Amino acid sequence: MAMNDKDYYHLTISIQKAVNSSEQPIKSKHIRAAIIGTYQSKGGQAFWAIAIRQPLQENRLTAWKFCHLLHKVLREGHHHVNQHSMRHRHMITEMGKLWGHLNDGYGICIKHYTKLLVTKLTFHDRNPAFPGHLSLKRGDLEKIGGGDNNFYFDIITEMFDYLDEIVALQATIFDSITKFRVNSMTPAGQCRLAPLIPLIQDSNPLYDHCVRIMFRLHNNLPADLLTGHRDRFRTLFQQLKSFYGQIRVLQYFENLITVPKLPENPPNFLMQSDFGNYTAPVVVMPDESPVVEDLVDTNFVAAEQTPPPQPELPPRPTQPPTPAIDFEKLIQERDALIQHLQMELERKSKYLNTLTNEQREHQLKIEEHIANMNSELSNAREELTNLRIEKQELELRAQTAPTLEQKAHEEEERAKASEEKFQKLKAMYTQIRDEHVKLLRQHGEITKKLAATSKEMTEADLAKEEMRCQLEELKSSQSKVEEKLQQSSEIQKEKEMLREEIEKLREENEMLRNKSEEFNAERSAEVAELKISLDQLKNELEQCKTNNQELAAKNETLETQIGTIKEEKEQVFNKYQESLCSVMEKDELLSEYENLKAEHSEFQSKSEKTETELNEKLAQEISEKENIRKDLEQKLLEMTQEKENLEKLHNENQSEIDLLASQLQEKTACLIDLETTSSGNLEEKSQEIEALKQKIEELEKEKENLTTSCDRLSNEKSTLEIDLQDLLHQQEQLEEKLNLAHDTNKNLETVLQDTRIQGDTALRALLETCVRESEKIAMRSINDNEMSRAGGTPSYFLMIAEELQDVLTKLSLVHNNYQSDSSANVQALARKVILGGHLLASAHVQGMEICSSSADIECGERIAEEIKELDKGIADLFQKLQVISEAGNVSFQITEVKAKLDKVTNMIGDLSRKTDSTELLAEMVESELAGMDKAIEEAASRIADMLSQSRASDSGIKLEVNEKILDACTTLMQCIRILVQKARVLQQEIISLGKGSQSAKEFYKRNHQWTEGLISAAKSVAQGANFLVTAANKTVTGESKNQFDLVVAAQEIAASTAQLVVASRVKAQRTSPNLTALGQASKSVTQATGGVVAVAKDCSARLEESEDMDLSGLTLHQAKTREMEVQVKVLELEQALNMERLKLSALRRKNYQTNGDDH
Repeated sequence: MAMNDKDYYHLTISIQKAVNSSEQPIKSKHIRAAIIGTYQSKGGQAFWAIAIRQPLQENRLTAWKFCHLLHKVLREGHHHVNQHSMRHRHMITEMGKLWGHLNDGYGICIKHYTKLLVTKLTFHDRNPAFPGHLSLKRGDLEKIGGGDNNFYFDIITEMFDYLDEIVALQATIFDSITKFRVNSMTPAGQCRLAPLIPLIQDSNPLYDHCVRIMFRLHNNLPADLLTGHRDRFRTLFQQLKSFYGQIRVLQYFENLITVPKLPENPPNFLMQSDFGNYTAPVVVMPDESPVVEDLVDTNFVAAEQTPPPQPELPPRPTQPPTPAIDFEKLIQERDALIQHLQMELERKSKYLNTLTNEQREHQLKIEEHIANMNSELSNAREELTNLRIEKQELELRAQTAPTLEQKAHEEEERAKASEEKFQKLKAMYTQIRDEHVKLLRQHGEITKKLAATSKEMTEADLAKEEMRCQLEELKSSQSKVEEKLQQSSEIQKEKEMLREEIEKLREENEMLRNKSEEFNAERSAEVAELKISLDQLKNELEQCKTNNQELAAKNETLETQIGTIKEEKEQVFNKYQESLCSVMEKDELLSEYENLKAEHSEFQSKSEKTETELNEKLAQEISEKENIRKDLEQKLLEMTQEKENLEKLHNENQSEIDLLASQLQEKTACLIDLETTSSGNLEEKSQEIEALKQKIEELEKEKENLTTSCDRLSNEKSTLEIDLQDLLHQQEQLEEKLNLAHDTNKNLETVLQDTRIQGDTALRALLETCVRESEKIAMRSINDNEMSRAGGTPSYFLMIAEELQDVLTKLSLVHNNYQSDSSANVQALARKVILGGHLLASAHVQGMEICSSSADIECGERIAEEIKELDKGIADLFQKLQVISEAGNVSFQITEVKAKLDKVTNMIGDLSRKTDSTELLAEMVESELAGMDKAIEEAASRIADMLSQSRASDSGIKLEVNEKILDACTTLMQCIRILVQKARVLQQEIISLGKGSQSAKEFYKRNHQWTEGLISAAKSVAQGANFLVTAANKTVTGESKNQFDLVVAAQEIAASTAQLVVASRVKAQRTSPNLTALGQASKSVTQATGGVVAVAKDCSARLEESEDMDLSGLTLHQAKTREMEVQVKVLELEQALNMERLKLSALRRKNYQTNGDDH
């Protein structure tokens, strides 16, 4: 695309303005901008990129204007536009099919126009040598055909098809104009008629090519073979001729295009001589006419600007002049008369100007009022068409459903019943909840009593033991006393006393035994009663829980039913409101029609008043003009009389001059002077007289203009009367249409009453099928106890999915049968819809439960996303089942839902196969933790053995060092043992809090990553313990001289225990006391590790001190060599240290990678 952003923006604005939604023709500048844009972009890609974003399927005017614009672009745009437009043929065809269902005139026109555009695109695609405007130079047609008769035979059929589409489109346009009575000079009519111009431009060259090709074919082929072509050409000739005749009559096309003229009869192709007489028709597009800027009549101005004709001077008189005194009087009177006439003329001209302005304003107002009446009539026609469409929709609704009022009443009753059921269930739920709380309280009190009785039993046992001890002491004392009684009588007395006391004690003992036995019996009875009551309470609690769950499920179902009922109620109420709105709109139309009647009557009265006022004003003006004319005639008579008097006086003076000629010969010089002066005065007077004549002529012209204006006003009056008659005729037609609308409304009411009974029966049958199917589903879920235990497992989901696939296939078949016969298959459709909805809901619940309990979190999230996509498809399916217009897309939507269900099923099957490997995590955890405990115990026992062996074999500093090291290792192992015990306690707490209703195995499976981390930590602790024992053994046996193995082993086991602490802390609660105990144990392990490191360093230092070199006997040379050797040793050790550090880092990386792969 070779366009910059600015040109593309301007092209976008031009196309948007060209295809706007206003009902007026496209402006030529917008079409020109679109055509120029194709040349700037060197094709139609930019044009189509903007056009496809326009609301072509939302507004009929936009679609109509787009067809016109596309036709102009295909004709006059870049030659690549046709090629780039081929890929959009399907979109153009679909747009025509969409608007073809609309019966307002534009819809059918758009349908035919899209067919024409597709035909044009296919014609240019098959014949790329023809340009978009279809005009060819002389000889180009022969070059394209190449003398091939088959080519000419095929191409003329394509041209005939092209002309058929043009004729069909123009016929639909003229039918819409006549049907809706649209005037060609209004914007609405021009919007419909504007596309006829490119139709004329296309049909003219096509007609010319057809004539030439037909003569050529008749010259080369037999006439019988071309009979069908001749018949088709004759019909097209007559249709084109009538088309051009209709266009030529319309005033709108006079300045836009010169319509070609066709001959009276079609050419005779059987005579080749007729081709010589053939002249190609010509289409001419004239230039735009210049705008008339000034419409004011300038005749008066021109008359004023033209100079008056110069009067011919009379010949100089030979008589002697009159006296000067008489001429001066005449001049004064003449000047006064001229001023008076000028003032009258100015006043009359001003009055005439005001009258003409008022007349023009009144005429403009009348024209505006007529235009408003026409627009109101067109609006009323459109509203009548809308009422017809609404009537058809109401008829359809009446055929498919019962009356809205009855349905709304039934829905209200259903809602009330469901609300009452909900309130009853809510009361039962609150009652059961209160009983449940009471039972819980009783259970707490009984547990407290059990604790008290257990305390009393322990106290009784203690008292019994004390009594037994006392009895034993008494028996021993009794035996001693009896021995002493044998020695003395006093002792015998004391013995008797003691016997009495012993008997008392025995009685008391027996009493206590009896009491204790009674107490034990009572306690055992109470314990048995309490156990029975506990069992009863547990059973009641379980029943309460089950009842609670059932009530919650029922509550949810009732809430969903109430929601659906409320939605249906709202829908019914909205439909009822829409019907009420339509009725109100009809009432408003009636009121508007009555207002139009009143306005029309007012307009008639006003027009009559204006006609009477205009007639009165004209009569007044005519009378005033007549008075002015009479005054002017009188003045002219007076002037003529004065002239005659002057002539008489001149004759008398001439006679007197003749008589006195002899006496005046001496005064010739004076008379000559007087003659010159008098001649000048006479010339001036004659000029003034001629000016007066000219003014009189101008007044006569003004009179003629007034008469012409009166005639024009009379003509306008007649035209207004004709328009009034037309309006009255249209009024009568509107009244007839309103009567027809009333009749149709009455018929609709009768039809609605008839369909009410049918709708009731259909609804009852549908309700019974829904109840039966719901009962089957409920009994199936109640009886199927074994499958309820398998909920949340992949196998259960796969079973539901398999059954759901079968139900969906049956649903598509039933829906297709329902479309063919809705009354017979509605029950089967309802049954399959209910069962499918139940299975879809079950599949959603089971799938989300599998996702929530999945060990692989990422896979579970992916399955949850796919289930959401499946839910969207299910929602779209139910929406399309509800909408009648979307019934054709239900089968496609069912296949889409099945495909999504297959995808979810496959993913869940893969997940079940993946999660089999995580089943043994619990056994692995227990085995690793047991191995860790065993390794710690073995390490502690081995350290104790090493300590005993060291004490037996070593002595001195070595024994002291070994004892310190082994004691530190023993304390470290004790701390690790305590830490492991705390970790086990915390682990049990985590499992008990986190598993919920699941088992520990399911908890480990769910949190498999944490479990694997715990296993890794246990392995590390066991390995560290073994490594610590080996390091301690090396240190004791002397294999490790500097105790570094021991330090590393202590640090390693500390790190392993820290890993165990972190793994336990991840899932524990922050406020847990076991977590704080674990932290304290971890601190003690850290301190013990530091003690081991410190002891190892101290012992290594002591051993080094005991093994210091004796440098006293070395010479200087020996000391120097020893120093050099030590430096070499230091460098070697440093190098070895660096190498070992590199190896350590490599080993750590390797261990990290292997741990990551294991996890």
